[in-house]
Amino acid sequence: MKIRNMLLMLVLALSLGLAGCDFGQVEQGRCVAFDANNKTVTIVLDVKHDQRNPEYTGGIETFLLPSDPAEIGPLPTPGGRVQFDLNKSTVTIYDPVKKALEILQVEFTDKQMNIKPNHPLVKGKKFPIIDEANKTITEYSRRLQALVTFKVPEDKLHLPPETWEAGDEVRMYYKENAKHQALRFMNITKTNIFKR
Repeated sequence: MKIRNMLLMLVLALSLGLAGCDFGQVEQGRCVAFDANNKTVTIVLDVKHDQRNPEYTGGIETFLLPSDPAEIGPLPTPGGRVQFDLNKSTVTIYDPVKKALEILQVEFTDKQMNIKPNHPLVKGKKFPIIDEANKTITEYSRRLQALVTFKVPEDKLHLPPETWEAGDEVRMYYKENAKHQALRFMNITKTNIFKR
C-alpha cells in the first residue's frame, strides 16, 4: 500500500512539474527577407510544417536570430518566390514594399518534370533566365523537381531577378512569451540532417 501511494504521489508531482513547463513553439516557412546587420529574418509561415507539401497561409513574421551563435545554423538566402502552383498556373511572390504576398496568374509555356538538381538542363546554370523579347522567365524548382518557363504580366517582367528565386526553407524555435526572439534557428535548405 505504501509503495502504491508513493508511486501515485511521484506521478502527481511529475505531472504538476510538467504542467508548469513552457516547452516553446516552432515556426517554419520560406525566407523572403534577411537583414544581416539587424539579425532579422522574415518568413512566410508554412502551416503544415511539411517541406515537400507546404501550405504558406500562416502569415508573414519577422524573427530576431538567437543571441547565442551556437544556436544559429547556416544563414538564409532570401528569395521573392514563395510557391509555384502548376495546376492553377500561378506564382506566389513576396512584395517587399507592401510586405505582402501577391498571387500572379501566369502562362506556363514549358514544364519539364522530374528534373533533378544534377540534370544537365539545370546543373551549373544560373536562374532565373529572363527573356525580355519573349516576355518569359525560366526557373527551376528543386522541391517540385520542375524546370518551367512562364509568361508574367508585362509590368512584372522588370522586377529584380531575386523575385523569381525561392528563398531558403527555415525553422525557428521560440518561447510564446517572446515570440519574435528565436532561441534556435535552422536552415532546412542548407542543413543535411542525415550527414554525420
